[in-house]
Amino acid sequence: MTKYSAQEIFSVVSKHKLTDEQEAAISSASTTGPSLIIAGAGSGKTELMSVRTLYLVANELAKPSEILGLTFTRKAASELATRVQSGLVKLRESSYWPKELGDDFDPPKITTYNSFGNEIFRSLSLQVGFEADAVLLTEAGAISLAREVVANARISEFSELLNWDKTLDYLTEKVLSASGSLTDNQQSADEAISYLQDFAQQIAALPQSDKGGEGVYAYHQTLLDTMHSSTLVFELARQYQSQKKTRGLVDFSDQVALALRALEKQDLELSHKFVLLDEYQDTSGIQTMLLSRLFDGKPVMAVGDPNQAIYGWRGASSANLSGFAGDFGAAEQFSLSTSWRSGQAIVDAANLVSEPLQDDSFVSPVSLTAGLDREGTVSAIVCQDDAAESTRVASWLSERMNEETSAAVLFRSKQAMRLFADALENKGLEVEITGLSGLLEQPEVLDLLAALRVIADPEAGAELMRILSGPKFRIAPRDIAQLHKFARKLTRMRKEVTAEIPLTLVEALDEIRKPSSRQFAEISDAGLERMVQASELFHLMRTQLSLGVSEFSWAVARELELDIELYAHARTKTPLANLEGFIARISDYEVSALRPSVVGLLGWLDYAVNSERFEMPKTGAKAGVVQLMSVHAAKGLEWDFVAVAGLVQGSFPVDSRDSKGWLAIGKLPNEIRQDRDWIPQLSWRQATTQKQLKAATEEFASENRSKHDIEERRLAYVAITRAGKDLLLSASYYKAGILNARPIAPYLEELISAGLVSLLEPIPEPAVANPLANLAKSEIWPADPLGNGRDPQLAAARAVISATPTKVSQSLQLAAIIEQAELLRNPKPVELPLRLSASKIVQLLTESDAFWAQIARPLPVSFSEAAARGTQFHERLEEAFDLEADLDVSDWQEQDQKLGQAFLDSRFNSLEPLYVEQSLEFELGGTVVVCKLDAVYQTDDGFEVVDWKSGSSPKSKVEVTNKAVQLALYRIGLSRWLGVGVERVKASFFFAGDAKEISPEVPSEKELAEKLRALRKAPLRF
Repeated sequence: MTKYSAQEIFSVVSKHKLTDEQEAAISSASTTGPSLIIAGAGSGKTELMSVRTLYLVANELAKPSEILGLTFTRKAASELATRVQSGLVKLRESSYWPKELGDDFDPPKITTYNSFGNEIFRSLSLQVGFEADAVLLTEAGAISLAREVVANARISEFSELLNWDKTLDYLTEKVLSASGSLTDNQQSADEAISYLQDFAQQIAALPQSDKGGEGVYAYHQTLLDTMHSSTLVFELARQYQSQKKTRGLVDFSDQVALALRALEKQDLELSHKFVLLDEYQDTSGIQTMLLSRLFDGKPVMAVGDPNQAIYGWRGASSANLSGFAGDFGAAEQFSLSTSWRSGQAIVDAANLVSEPLQDDSFVSPVSLTAGLDREGTVSAIVCQDDAAESTRVASWLSERMNEETSAAVLFRSKQAMRLFADALENKGLEVEITGLSGLLEQPEVLDLLAALRVIADPEAGAELMRILSGPKFRIAPRDIAQLHKFARKLTRMRKEVTAEIPLTLVEALDEIRKPSSRQFAEISDAGLERMVQASELFHLMRTQLSLGVSEFSWAVARELELDIELYAHARTKTPLANLEGFIARISDYEVSALRPSVVGLLGWLDYAVNSERFEMPKTGAKAGVVQLMSVHAAKGLEWDFVAVAGLVQGSFPVDSRDSKGWLAIGKLPNEIRQDRDWIPQLSWRQATTQKQLKAATEEFASENRSKHDIEERRLAYVAITRAGKDLLLSASYYKAGILNARPIAPYLEELISAGLVSLLEPIPEPAVANPLANLAKSEIWPADPLGNGRDPQLAAARAVISATPTKVSQSLQLAAIIEQAELLRNPKPVELPLRLSASKIVQLLTESDAFWAQIARPLPVSFSEAAARGTQFHERLEEAFDLEADLDVSDWQEQDQKLGQAFLDSRFNSLEPLYVEQSLEFELGGTVVVCKLDAVYQTDDGFEVVDWKSGSSPKSKVEVTNKAVQLALYRIGLSRWLGVGVERVKASFFFAGDAKEISPEVPSEKELAEKLRALRKAPLRF
């Protein structure tokens, strides 16, 4: 019997009341064994886990530090940790706090599944022949290594490659997928190959039919050929895994697999009495095996939703919820069915769409109820074509959006994002495209990518034509055709180039730089001049390939004047947003790759463009912005207004491309997968003829298509439940390039039939022919760089030209004199702002004149190379921490390398931060202090906050004393945020410029509070 009820504990952090379901899940869940919570979309699972933690602590069932919480992303872990920490501080101030805990306490361990697996692996690594500091192989590094293995494969070892007609990128993707499935299912390449060979051998011996026949039907031969190709893929996967081991590389799945192997030899005692597992439906089979091995039979609370199991492509197994009791022991099941996100109309729509999912899971999903008073709306629009659809969606959103509301347009795939973005921008809305595949559809990104390919790949002729004919060079098609002829002419003239390997278009452009070669080019004078400019530009760029990849990409973008063009055609406040977003993804690659390069980047992009795992957004909803993203990327997010676009067959849902299952190239056979009891199986052993086997494969394909349909329906459920206030479901019969009308998606048909949507317009009958087919698109060539803005921009330019320097100078002087006189006559009082950053407070207390001058007349901060280097250093450290990867400085600039190496040689390199770039605010002396802590580490006796500095350490005591104010503020803020005494928080600077760590004496909280209070009471400044 516990001392305090769940409702009593919840009253510490909220004025609301728990629902009966919430109270039962918090207080009735076992404290000695496992429990499973099925939490519907928007039902408050984070709050549940937070209050469960407080309940366990208040009732003295566990100390905070004896509770472990695991989730998938650092962002989610940080949000849960913040919620829990805030609750524990409030609990400490209440009568429910256990007296024996005192005022100081160590917080719960809340981290990611990957980080936890990394920790377990490193503690047991020696048991399986690895060093604890084995290099973590990131996704970018894995792609690079797999491409290397495939590219270097010897025909003598892999004779199948002689007849292989697939690309390097295709085979790389298959090898990585095969290797991942082997690790996640605890199988070896040898076991997979043996199964495939046994299967191929047995079916090869089958007669055609009951009547016999020694021939082989075409479909049967195709199946045999596929098995041979799959064997090749798994042989290459074995090579890839061997290379990883030889080089001492491990990825996250390897760490978990190796930890499992080590646990067979040695038990591991952990201090966690209670475990909370978030988003359990998204865990992979191997993660489940490790967690089960460590916590079987213990009080594990797993929270998940079978309706939102949409990440099968990244190794997640939808069977995990169904198999929870078998993995951890008999478990009591609880439900959370009240949605605190969506109104009743949206909840009703979600429930109808999810009804067929009830039969697909051995764990019953919940049927949602609305916990909010608002009704919300669900509307629908069906148009003839996607151009009309995008316009109607844009109109719907423009009627609702303001600077305080958030919105999203969600897609099943990327193809239509640009069309919808244009329609939204035409309505004057701010638009953000998230996810790599969506960015790769944007014209400015395509231009930059084309230029990078031309620089790195002499075969990039199509990309070169895009650049030459684009707004930068505007070279006529006739001249580009002549460049082709020039290439063929040089091929014939040169002995070192053969007809079999002709001079490429890119190489021909490079030859244009040479005056001696130009005489053979029949190109117009204007075209030749521009081609020489293009050739010189690409030549210059190739000399700068030693730059970091993201820095080099910006340089190329500037040389192409993409930034100028975007501003010239700006329809939004942030015209560079897509370009910046794409280069941010390049930075992700650069931080995580083993040896980042432009060639490696292009290979990474070729792999990434078709992978959903690269679609995850960097941020959540943004006020005043319409965000465009895939449904996969939207999971876990919410907006006021949501439009789900393209609800037609073939678009959403997409047609099944995986009905063959493991009979497709490179797939692990279902019979040797860990989740084999939950997925379709091929009854091939019962077949005695080729015809019987074909019938079995057709039944198998049908089961796989049904499974695919269920997965698409889960995506529809996720999309619908992202909306808080209003939801729009849109569809269109036609898109450009198709002949036949597409049927409306079954989910939308069901909702219309049930009367759960309000139609904005009557549904039209599909047009007999595609309305877009006869629309001729005309373009003016050459393209005008100024576009529609030519007239106003030329007018402005003429005005500037016509103004004499004297007039301009006199007017500026006169304006300055008038402004100064006005200030002298009516001086404005300058007040101390209520909110100040820690750095501003340092300036206020140590350089007051400069502080007040900046407050009185704010000026933009001038560019500083040192500041830029410092910002980049911080970003690279943050990226490494976020990716949970080792910092790789091998391709940094020499000056930057010294900073990175200083960190690698420091004690911090071997530590894992508890928090990274943690923002917090607190009140001190009547001022709200705003802090951003670079890194927080947990120590044996408390915590340490570290501030990274890219410069050198201070040379004078005065400078040290001044800088110590910043650490003092960080220390105070962290102690309050964590709810621990300030004496348990240590604060340090790390100066990477000279690799020195300084932990100075810092002023006390009382001293700083008094100074700030006195300044706030001082007379106003003028």
